[in-house]
Amino acid sequence: MLCRASAIVLLLVTTAFSQEIRRTPLILKDGGTAENPAVFDGKGMIIDLGIDVTSHDWVESGDVWTSRGPFADHPPVADTQRAALFIKEVPVRITRDRAAEQKSGEKGKVIYAAAETLKPGEMGFKDDGSICFRWPEGKTPGSAKIFLPPAGLASCVAIACSYLTVRNITALHAANDGFNIHGARVGIRLENVKAFSNGDEGISAHETVQMDVFDSEIAWNGSSAGGVADVGDSITTYTNCELHHNLGAAFFFDGKQHRVTNCRIHHQSQDIVTRGDAVVEQSGNVWLK
Repeated sequence: MLCRASAIVLLLVTTAFSQEIRRTPLILKDGGTAENPAVFDGKGMIIDLGIDVTSHDWVESGDVWTSRGPFADHPPVADTQRAALFIKEVPVRITRDRAAEQKSGEKGKVIYAAAETLKPGEMGFKDDGSICFRWPEGKTPGSAKIFLPPAGLASCVAIACSYLTVRNITALHAANDGFNIHGARVGIRLENVKAFSNGDEGISAHETVQMDVFDSEIAWNGSSAGGVADVGDSITTYTNCELHHNLGAAFFFDGKQHRVTNCRIHHQSQDIVTRGDAVVEQSGNVWLK
């Protein structure tokens, strides 16, 4: 089983898969049949939607940095479910001042945490849309690049068909999910995929999706729910996968039925979180805090 728990190894992983780097989302619409599923083999393809803003003219105040004005097409994000900035591989959490919002008495009022109150790895927005953040622990200016996800809510890979096997793709820096599956899709199989540093989940199945995931790695994703979040009436399985350093839990299940087998989970505050009447079977998993 894979065991990669550091940014150095992440660099080695992405370097090893150097056949193709794609800067636009991949939408897969051509499936097969139950008897003859279609196969999309990325052969080591990297889909990296990140925008490198390291050289931006940042205003530096110790380990709190603020952009000089907003970035084009990147307005303030009210949704604290996801991350809107990455320091190398680390997602930076959007933080709001809930007490101030409540005190304002204005319904729907959004007030971000003041820059000086941010904890390491947190970010907010100024009134003019400027981004402010405090450097995460273990990252220092000059030692790590700063990335924005793309404008909008694109995912790296969107699967819009049934009976499809997807292999050997690394998904990075999506504003939404690394691998996103919506609708009445069945017969979806992910093999040896990697979902790193995406704004929301690494992998997320919705509605009535039926999906099986094998030998994959999901890490450093920014969702407050989990590195994986399967919801609706989805039915999913995860076998021989590794999950680590996601902001939320490793797995978040609000779907119908799920199975997690022989997976390795580490550097997570929680391993598997369920909501509603989701049924989860587990066997052979290893969880190291």
